[in-house]
Order: sequence, then structure tokens, then C-alpha cells
Amino acid sequence: MKTGFIRGPSLIRLPLLLIVVISVSFLTVSTATAATNQATGSIAGVDADLVNSNIFTLNSDTLALVKTAFLTDGTQLSPGANIPSGTVVGFMIYIDNSTGVPVSDIRVSDPLTGFTYVSSSIRVDNTLATGATEAAIWAAVEGNTALLDPVNSTDVGGESAGTVSLGLPGNLQLDIAAGNVWVVLFEATVD
Repeated sequence: MKTGFIRGPSLIRLPLLLIVVISVSFLTVSTATAATNQATGSIAGVDADLVNSNIFTLNSDTLALVKTAFLTDGTQLSPGANIPSGTVVGFMIYIDNSTGVPVSDIRVSDPLTGFTYVSSSIRVDNTLATGATEAAIWAAVEGNTALLDPVNSTDVGGESAGTVSLGLPGNLQLDIAAGNVWVVLFEATVD
């Protein structure tokens, strides 16, 4: 019997800017951080309002990015669980924006190595407040209407060539309100 390996829940803290781009490739995260920047120019045509000596700092904070796996009945899989070939697994990825600042242009990509995507299984939700439990997050998204499968400009996410992508080019832009949890749930079969 062939088995698949399920990674346990993982928590990654990411820097947050007013505009954030998150690239997740099987949860390998790369980010850009802001440094102190100098600005020149004018405000409403008044050059004295903004000169070379004006320095501004872009402050950063953190977002939580978590991926976990469940059986289709909502039972969370333990780290290192061996799952028989043909078993359908629900993957939940959520981003918890515990800051007071909305973020925009979030991008997530999850290649399904060792799994086959289950058609019409991508569902999203953004109704929960920050700090919600994983059980509450699962319950909020589990009954929602599925998105269209292909990457398209109608939905925020889709699947193509064995990769689930969210907010990437071809999809609608993914934004997360301040103090909210944004979650995607999709299913895949163990190869």
C-alpha cells in the first residue's frame, strides 16, 4: 500500500507592510522588507512641503501563515501521519492579519506534490476575526460554495497543473482586512 506524508501544522510569521506580497511554494516563504526611505517632491505643488531632508519609515508587523491537513470529516491529521493512497485529504491554509492595517495583493501558491487536486473543492472565507481557533476556521469555510477550478479573473483562487494558487496573476487580487482571518480550503487525493 502506498502512503503519503502529511506535514503537521506549521506557523510562519511574516513581515507586514501596507502592501504585502506573500509567495508560498510548499510553504517556503520569501518576503521583502522595507527600509528607511527618503522622499523628494512636492505636495499640491508646494516644494517646501517635501524636501530631501524628509525621511519616512515604513513600519512592519507580522502576519501568521498556517497550513494544516484534515480528513474530510474535519479530523485534523497529526504531524507525520501516514495516509493510504487514494485517501482524500482537506488542506487548510489561513492567514491571520492580527494587525490594525488591511493588507492587499497577497499571493499564495501551493504545489500538490504527491497529491492530486479534487475538482471543485477550493473554498474561501474571510468572515472570522483574528485569533479564531482552527476548528472555527474550518467550520466557517467548509460549507462555503466552491470556486471555479481554473485560474481565472472571476475568483481569487484556482488550480492549474497541480498547483493551487491564490491572488496570483490570472486570479482576482487577494486582500485581507485588518483584524481578520482569510482562509482557503481544498481537497486532494493521496497519489
